[in-house]
Amino acid sequence: MIRRIAAVLRPTEPADRDAGFTIIEVMVAMMVFAIMSIGIAYGIVNALTLSQNSRSRTTAVSLASQDIDGLRQTASASSGGIQQVTSLPANPGDALPTKTVGGVVYTISRDVNWVDSTGATNACGSASGGYLAYKSVVETVSWKSRNQTYSTTMTSAIAPSSAVTSPGNGSITISVKTAAGTGNAGVAITIAPVAGGTGAALTVQPDVTNAQGCAVAVNVKPGDYTVTATEAGGIDTNQKQPAQQSPVTALAGASAYVPFVYDQAATMTLQYAATYNATLPQSMPTTLSSTGGGQDVITPWADSPTVTSATKTAVSVFPFGNYSVFAGAYNSSPGATSCLSPNPGAWSSPNAQQQVGVAPSQVGTSPGQPASVSPVQVMAGVVQVGGMNNSTYIVATTSTTPGAGDPGCTAGYSIKFPTSSSGSQTLALPFGTWKISFYSSLTGAVLSVLSGASVKNVTPGTASGNVLTGFTVVVDPRGQTK
Repeated sequence: MIRRIAAVLRPTEPADRDAGFTIIEVMVAMMVFAIMSIGIAYGIVNALTLSQNSRSRTTAVSLASQDIDGLRQTASASSGGIQQVTSLPANPGDALPTKTVGGVVYTISRDVNWVDSTGATNACGSASGGYLAYKSVVETVSWKSRNQTYSTTMTSAIAPSSAVTSPGNGSITISVKTAAGTGNAGVAITIAPVAGGTGAALTVQPDVTNAQGCAVAVNVKPGDYTVTATEAGGIDTNQKQPAQQSPVTALAGASAYVPFVYDQAATMTLQYAATYNATLPQSMPTTLSSTGGGQDVITPWADSPTVTSATKTAVSVFPFGNYSVFAGAYNSSPGATSCLSPNPGAWSSPNAQQQVGVAPSQVGTSPGQPASVSPVQVMAGVVQVGGMNNSTYIVATTSTTPGAGDPGCTAGYSIKFPTSSSGSQTLALPFGTWKISFYSSLTGAVLSVLSGASVKNVTPGTASGNVLTGFTVVVDPRGQTK
């Protein structure tokens, strides 16, 4: 029986005994193996990636903890140490610090804000009036792996080494920003009590502003104070050097918040009616009009010097980015305070020659740099005055009755010229309608003896009147090109 079964199973031909797998069977086997290998490889890679991410996350948490521990040590090192606990970057656009561990680059950012007793947060202090309690720190550490960015975040609270303000006192927090809106570091802050008030001189003045442009005065007696920010070459948005706010009221158990916008001044050189060899008024106002800052009236020179068209006067201005400059006190605010005449662009009604006034070109400025145009040519009207003696000086007063085409100046003001040294003078005036009077430099009385006095326009405009009633002169920018 066994022999019969063996004979059936045994191949009858010799070639059959060497038969193996066909090519199709081999290809199928290789395909199955490849599929299994891909799955196994993916699993291995995924496990390695998870393991690496886990190690990276652990490292990131450790770096965040180390940084927060360092901030705690800084805060506890001195009474002012809490002010050195600042955000990273302190200002937008600044580079963030990095650390490389195990070949992986970790980037560290930090957001720090004061938290006051009301729960409100602010980078420099309390803007809501509560007393300062602690600083909130949000630490973020990020890294890249396989072209993907990962991050971990840790939050903490850091208290100052002692209470910011003792019972019965208040605090004053100061924020100083640049023209770009970033913190201005290293600005000196001084705080002085307002004379006659209930405030008292500070035992210790605040430290200079930190990396975020912040400073704080602690244990301030209740009362009114003057807060001053000072930096070499600095100027504020009101064109003031240094920047100052007063009165600032400190209250017991509360924090007063004082914001400044203060940056390096740009330099602008001005020249008026450059081609006319004219004498300019003493203490003549000049208006700086900017997109960011509105209108500021400055006085580039005082009463004493004689300033002419040849004079180039340098002034410091806040770097708003662009300015238009007008001779005179231009003010576009509606109502009794408005004075549109000095702006040539406001003369929009065509004259007989169908000409209208054209606003001056804008001048670019940037922090600590000269203006983009130097000198800035400031247009003005020019008149010729004759028939005077050596003891005469001239006063020009804005007229409430504007001449033809004059947009008007309801905010009246007067300007005067230096005492004449000859019988005639060429004078520069801001655009508008003016009443010109002749006075004695000794008594201030109107000089009736100057029967031969005269006024005539050099630049476009009209003149009428006499020495007794005063001359009315219109200096008109329409048709004037320089």
